[in-house]
Amino acid sequence: MNHTRTEQSSSTVTHQQKSIDTGDSWQRLAPISILYFTASNIKQFAQFLIYVIPALAISSNIFEMHRLSYAIAAGVGLISVMSISGLISYFFYFFRIHNRHVEVKCGVISRRHINLPFWRIQNLKIEQPFYYRPLNFALVVFDTAGSSEEEAKIVAVPLIYAQTLRKQVLADTSVSKAPSVGSPEHASFDREADEVVLNRRSIKDLIIHGITNNRVWILLGAAAPFYDRASTHVYNWLESKGLSLNHIIGEQTAAWWQLGLYTLTALIIIMALLALLSVGGALLSFYGYTLSRDKDRYIRRSGLLNKQEVSMKRSRIQMITAKQDWLDKALGRVNLYFEQNTSGTPQQPELMSPNKLLIPSITIDEVQPLINGAMPGSKIYNPNYKSVSKRFLSYWLGIWILPPVFLLSGIAVYFQQWHELVVILIVAMVLNTLMVLRWWRWGYTDDERYVYVRSGRVGLDYQCFEKYKVQQVTVVQSIFMKRKCVATLKILLASGSITIPFLPQAEAWKLANALIYAAESSRKSWM
Repeated sequence: MNHTRTEQSSSTVTHQQKSIDTGDSWQRLAPISILYFTASNIKQFAQFLIYVIPALAISSNIFEMHRLSYAIAAGVGLISVMSISGLISYFFYFFRIHNRHVEVKCGVISRRHINLPFWRIQNLKIEQPFYYRPLNFALVVFDTAGSSEEEAKIVAVPLIYAQTLRKQVLADTSVSKAPSVGSPEHASFDREADEVVLNRRSIKDLIIHGITNNRVWILLGAAAPFYDRASTHVYNWLESKGLSLNHIIGEQTAAWWQLGLYTLTALIIIMALLALLSVGGALLSFYGYTLSRDKDRYIRRSGLLNKQEVSMKRSRIQMITAKQDWLDKALGRVNLYFEQNTSGTPQQPELMSPNKLLIPSITIDEVQPLINGAMPGSKIYNPNYKSVSKRFLSYWLGIWILPPVFLLSGIAVYFQQWHELVVILIVAMVLNTLMVLRWWRWGYTDDERYVYVRSGRVGLDYQCFEKYKVQQVTVVQSIFMKRKCVATLKILLASGSITIPFLPQAEAWKLANALIYAAESSRKSWM
């Protein structure tokens, strides 16, 4: 392949912002991209550390405190190596935009050449890390709804250039007719004049979202190997303050109600700290949240330190999901998701994923107008949901829960282990209650255009999708299910799969045939 490999500085991009087409020449990134490559290397190394935390915890007692200087030196050396690697990545990274194609050459040892036509781009995401914001640079991510290997990134261009590129790609017009733009000083993440703001999230809403969607337990699980050392440090610290746990507990100098009060106070403090961490994460991720609509496209902007701008075309929304955990339900809040094609893409956090647009912690009254904008005429809170068959309960309770419970209870009675028997019976009651709630919540209904599915246990999840966007329908029926005239329906969409278990056989085939007919007879593109 013959290409003109002209290496130009970042100022070339800045002075050519009246057209996003770079021609045949290959462009080099702005030098600030070295920070991005270095930060990416550090992030990957931190993710690697999660897998070696247990080994570090086991071997940490080998090293004495006087060797802390060696650890600091090793850390400085590691950061230096990553910075040098970022510099090398910068020198080997080139891009160009020509003839409605985005091309990227990157990699040092394993070179990659990505050629991405505009028409294959499903979403375009603009990110602005905090270290890009002083100089008004941005990162552009092109999502193709294919594998992660096909994803293209331009990791450092002026923000105004990124926004112009977004307009051209999303409009899918000739690059040579790109409109003129203003100076970089006026570039921002503010909405365009022709956009309509659909929803904003206040700080109060984000605090509620942080409390109701606490994910700090994941971090606590990763830190489990260090609990022993942490407890030792806490014990020593309390002793240095004159509070001896052995004196309080071992010698029974405190009454039982005092010990209970101490324990309850400690739990409240720990839960409050966890809630504060979760709220802080929600504020960092969703601060300034704005959902706008520009004709047929939804645009989400958010972020405190790292700003993000994600666009999603309405016609490409495959499914809408409204989720309510038990605490969301108690506070009257709903997390609303607009989901598109996720086939071949790795799972990502809610905010980072370009294929899933989250509107966090909205009120129930806000749900239906937002859903109607994306799927007109849909009635996700339809009261006429049909329940799945009671065979669902007989299957799970009669095969998977009650037989092990009877077996374990019999063993406990035989050996006269009464405490264990009480624990077994309590666990059985909890499992039975959850399974009954699962059956009671599961429901389905449909109309001429949409299918609605309800599920959950204590909380409630609602899903809605258009019939013609179904990719595959499977009716599953074992020998025993066939004798009882029930079947399980599995529906595959580009955004994922939906299962409706233990339907009456006639209902399952009726709905399956309706979905297949809608998909085959419709001439609309599911994209």
